[in-house]
Amino acid sequence: MLDYPYLMMDFKQKYEPKGNRVIHGAGQQFTKDFRDYWNAVGKCKPLLYMTYIEIKWPDEKWFSIIKKEIIEFPNVMLQIGLSMTNEVEGGPQSHYEHDVAEGKYDEAIDRFCNGINELGIPTFVRLGYEFNGLSWNGYLPETYVKAWRHVVDRIRKNNADNIAMVWCYCPEGEKNYLDYYPGDDYVDWWAIDIFSPDYFQNIFTEKFMEDAEKHKKPVMIGESSARRVGTLDGQKSWDNWFKPYFEWIENHPVVKAFCYINWNWSKHEH
Repeated sequence: MLDYPYLMMDFKQKYEPKGNRVIHGAGQQFTKDFRDYWNAVGKCKPLLYMTYIEIKWPDEKWFSIIKKEIIEFPNVMLQIGLSMTNEVEGGPQSHYEHDVAEGKYDEAIDRFCNGINELGIPTFVRLGYEFNGLSWNGYLPETYVKAWRHVVDRIRKNNADNIAMVWCYCPEGEKNYLDYYPGDDYVDWWAIDIFSPDYFQNIFTEKFMEDAEKHKKPVMIGESSARRVGTLDGQKSWDNWFKPYFEWIENHPVVKAFCYINWNWSKHEH
């Protein structure tokens, strides 16, 4: 965790750090990404290990891999992006949150809960992350809300008490984000994914942060990276991304966690 020299907000939500502390996380795709970041940041080691899986796929093999991945990093917690869209096919047409809501993947959800219980560590789950990304995830407000509530009910039935549910928004998506809200009783944290410096001045970003405070939910930066800015230009990179990024966190005491993607965008984005 990182300490900040100002008073944070305390909402007493699950795994929310008290006072002026902010949880530090990193990822996203490979153990090497996390290890490189872990070794680069000195004493301020990340506490959250980011990983991803479709809701239909978690099984003993997947959890076995996760165990092997995190064993070299003491005391880490998990931050899981749990999608409800077909990652192989891709595109908004491959979303299936309506099937999740109807119970078609209950066995998979139960396996997921059992695996999390066996791991026995605090786990943040961003179910259907970037829920308002209609053009890339395809989630619809009514079926998304039903799916979220259904999954949370299954989690509670399975007594997976070490799961904190994180409702994750992206400023690039649809603006009617509250239409996707499952309700305070079903959500532990709010989250926002930040990739571009202009997000920091975005009117909808600010509205989202204000609404999080109204609903008394801590905010996690679920994904963030210096996309299209990079990290190799020394002071220029710092001034164009990292300085405004950390200033933005300081200016929003509702932020209680941030996760950085250690990722070479020039190789993976066209």
